[in-house]
Amino acid sequence: MEGSFTGGWYPDLSKCEPVSLDAGYVDCLFGAADFYAVAFDTNGKLGWRSNKIIDPDGDPGYDGAQIVEVLSENVDARYLGYLEMMEIPYIFAGKKTIDVELALVKLKTLFGIDTLLLEGGSIINGAFQRAEAVDELSLVVAPITADKDDKPLFMEGNASTFTLVSVQSTDGAVIQKYKKDNK
Repeated sequence: MEGSFTGGWYPDLSKCEPVSLDAGYVDCLFGAADFYAVAFDTNGKLGWRSNKIIDPDGDPGYDGAQIVEVLSENVDARYLGYLEMMEIPYIFAGKKTIDVELALVKLKTLFGIDTLLLEGGSIINGAFQRAEAVDELSLVVAPITADKDDKPLFMEGNASTFTLVSVQSTDGAVIQKYKKDNK
């Protein structure tokens, strides 16, 4: 999300009214939307300029999607004030780290989200894989070699097996789609 949509911008939280946490960590919702962009933002570090994704390319898969933040309780109360000021809904799913299973239950219950397209890095991918929440893979094989600093697809992942369901070649790349084996 940071690289694709916020450009590393971060709000000045000194101008934001902190949310009172006297009643505990309470999810904050703002009306329903047609589709969502869910940001797993453990400590509240993403700087949004709108409550909806503004995709410079106008990609219909993203552009106009309502942003939802999934946070841990390790977030600055001023960041919560910033999200409320921006009318960005947020949910809590864990004390210091994100509990993927709790997040998925809340996303389903509160927003009606049944399916997520996970486009994260190796850390969030690994968290979803360890929670056994990855049931499909779409892998693109392109004629590019890895850099010495590249990370694995699933950081600290567990062994899982998948069955190939389709292969497609396009623009010099091969797209392989897999379904998780249910054993």
